[in-house]
Amino acid sequence: MEIGEIGISDLDIYLTRMQRSILDKMFFIDKVFEPFDNIVDFGCANGELIKAMLPMFPDYRYTGYDISTEMIEAARKNVPEAEFYDCWDEIRAPFERSLLNISSTIHEVYSYGTEAEIEEFWSRVFGSGFRYVAIRDMMFSDAQDGPVNERQLAAVRESGYSKWLADFEAVWGEVRTQRLLVHFLLKYKYTQNWDREVHENYFPISAEELVKRIPNSYRVVLRDTFTLPYTAWQIRKDFGFTLREHTHIKLILERK
Repeated sequence: MEIGEIGISDLDIYLTRMQRSILDKMFFIDKVFEPFDNIVDFGCANGELIKAMLPMFPDYRYTGYDISTEMIEAARKNVPEAEFYDCWDEIRAPFERSLLNISSTIHEVYSYGTEAEIEEFWSRVFGSGFRYVAIRDMMFSDAQDGPVNERQLAAVRESGYSKWLADFEAVWGEVRTQRLLVHFLLKYKYTQNWDREVHENYFPISAEELVKRIPNSYRVVLRDTFTLPYTAWQIRKDFGFTLREHTHIKLILERK
């Protein structure tokens, strides 16, 4: 899974989108209280989150990990004060005194990884002994799924985005469930990298399936499911309805 294989046609736009959510990606920092020394950013890209946190929280050591050599090279130039790795086994941070941050990464692991790589990912997350694990990603709840809201679907079909919906249905099948409609509504604005976005699975697992993954060695400190405010605003603006379903999840897990 190198970045070229994922197929980002416009890397600048991809990184700009990531930067817009920097503040929300720091959600964990005021909600963990047991001492830890290091923050490990899994899927760090060019290091923008670490760059933003360093001046505000200078007492931590920062480590970034990404499978992309290109991203790691960019991160080392962007944040020379931190350590960055594209090989997990070379990371020198003391995991038992570290917080592992996983933001907008789980869906990419499932979208582009093999079954073996997915299991290796979870083994690294829960089997490495991290003091805390913070997760933030797109996630849909099984409890909110069901037949599609026909009024909302009609509004999309009658809009200027009907072409993109047709492209989406060519990949994912006809939109008959609310899960599929929300899936489209999370990606319809990202036309600059459309070929990549339309094929990427934003909801590879549900919120309930994620929680089942948590081993007994961790307790849940925080669990929050929510609708991204910007997404809700954009949908109201473009289609005239309010999205009620939750689109994202935040979790903080503490090792017992």
